[in-house]
Amino acid sequence: MKKEYLLLILILLFAFFLRVYNLNEAPFWIDESISSIVAKNILEKGTPLLDSGMMYKGAYVFHYLQAFFLSFGLNDFNARIISVIFGLLTILLGYFIGKEYSKSGGIITALFMAVFYLEVFYSRQARYYQMFQFMFFLSLYLLYKSKGNLKYLILALISLFITINTHISGLFLIPFFVLHILIYNKQKYLSLIPVIPYIKRFFNVSSLKSESTEVAVNYFNSYVSFIRNIKYLFILFIPGVIMSFYKKKRLSFLLVVPAIVLLISVMFVEYFALRYAYFFAFPLVLYSSLFISYLYERYKNLMIIPILVLLIIPSNLVFPYSYVNVIKPIDYNYNDYSAPEINYKDIPLELIEKIKNDKLTVLFSPGAEWYIKKPDYVYPYSMTGIGNDSVSFNNLDRYTGANITTNINKGHFIADNFAYSKLKSKIDFSNCKLEYENKDLKIYYCSA
Repeated sequence: MKKEYLLLILILLFAFFLRVYNLNEAPFWIDESISSIVAKNILEKGTPLLDSGMMYKGAYVFHYLQAFFLSFGLNDFNARIISVIFGLLTILLGYFIGKEYSKSGGIITALFMAVFYLEVFYSRQARYYQMFQFMFFLSLYLLYKSKGNLKYLILALISLFITINTHISGLFLIPFFVLHILIYNKQKYLSLIPVIPYIKRFFNVSSLKSESTEVAVNYFNSYVSFIRNIKYLFILFIPGVIMSFYKKKRLSFLLVVPAIVLLISVMFVEYFALRYAYFFAFPLVLYSSLFISYLYERYKNLMIIPILVLLIIPSNLVFPYSYVNVIKPIDYNYNDYSAPEINYKDIPLELIEKIKNDKLTVLFSPGAEWYIKKPDYVYPYSMTGIGNDSVSFNNLDRYTGANITTNINKGHFIADNFAYSKLKSKIDFSNCKLEYENKDLKIYYCSA
């Protein structure tokens, strides 16, 4: 076995360890519980048909794969393991793309991809953002390989369709596919395939845009606030991209330009969320790693110490709160206010049993169903804070099928901080007794 392959296996094993370590420990953030409830319904009904009668559309491949793993047990570990797998595949993709540029580029890219903190955190989530990142850049890589090769072109188109299904922003790849097929591929007619079925969906993307440049600037500043600790990677990224363009113009164009176009577009999306921009972590780590590999190939062993410094110094071994690389395993969620968690796991077991035998009213319902039981009532609110109610469907809660109510019913009421903050008028709990609270929620018992 080649030394490089042995080293790659060791990197993948360490990456796997980082991603599965106490994978069951951290509570779901809100979207994780939504995906898990969708997958649970697939397991029960064969389709993502929720109990409200609403068909959950989107990310079908992800949710069916998630449902497969949930067939081995309905728990957080099995809900999240699919993202672990896509996280490892992302490292492998980085390895193969890095090898296209330089002899050492593959292994150095895999090494830094394995420990980069955002790659680790998103690979530990029961949500499709890790899959989207992988499929987005796999589609572009397969498109690059498709020049003169019909097999790769077919695989690229399949990958494109899965990318778009995983997240609607995959539509930004379509112009690049069309242009590449028309310029570099013999089968020009195939350029029509990615366009026709998704014309309507493109307008759906447009409807998500904000018209305000001021809003875009504010969102840009919000995204920048999340990357203060990784500014040095952008310093390495820029010469890495420039040098890579000289080596592989077409590959670099395909990987960099669509990513930058989508990243800029994210600034104009109506809602701010770090997860929308997460996909860009891949080219950031890739081209900063490639710059290091170019220096390694020039200076050889003199670069070993700088590589170790870049791995260890900005890691959680040295900086436990503002780290960039995960060397010591973590068992908590990333501190991201745009992805709030609701901690049901700290609720005492005796209180959970009491709630199970009582009527339950909640605000955000998927987490309650996943960790406790299907609620009897859901108090309406807006997920985005716009309007008064975005959770009703057929006069039922869209996720669980529970009855919608604006009354304080007898029994337990779980008021999570995320949903409560979206209410236009606050709930009067003066006739209820507070039985439990943590940083994410409060549990009341209401007698009437």
